[in-house]
Amino acid sequence: MSIFALVMLMLLPGLSPAGVWEEYIYLDRGVAIQFPAKPEASTVPYASALVKGLLSTIYTAQDDNVVYKLTIVDVAGHIDAAANLLNEANYSLMREGNVVFNDIPRVYQDERSIFGTTMVVARPDGSRMRSSLFFSKGRIYRADAIVLPARGDKDMTVPSRFDQTIRFPPDGRFPDKPR
Repeated sequence: MSIFALVMLMLLPGLSPAGVWEEYIYLDRGVAIQFPAKPEASTVPYASALVKGLLSTIYTAQDDNVVYKLTIVDVAGHIDAAANLLNEANYSLMREGNVVFNDIPRVYQDERSIFGTTMVVARPDGSRMRSSLFFSKGRIYRADAIVLPARGDKDMTVPSRFDQTIRFPPDGRFPDKPR
């Protein structure tokens, strides 16, 4: 192998967007997901017509004109409304624009399976949002990857990586250590 080829192979991983993704584990929230940059955390009221007074924790990072958001809503004490809350979130997402893709993803296999919904919505502002919603362990999880108009390439595949890395520890995978 030539020296030039060796140098190129060593440099390529640093240039690849996939090379900078890191998993963030939030054991206290029962979730782990990969972000391309260190996420910022915030707590805000969760808007719902069904249950008042819910709070959401939102982890947000931005990279290359794509905003990555993980929203977690603890519905403890309102488990009887969880299915309706999840459907309300899906309904709200659907109304944000034109749904161009809809799927039912699964995390894990067999009796451990956790099913969710994924939608890609073309929004009126020119952005495109890929969102996956799950319910597990008394919480609603929403993973959004929003491709901003400045990005230009709305069909890029990187946003799908975000929601596809979600898992719900402790699940026997290692490391299950919070960051």
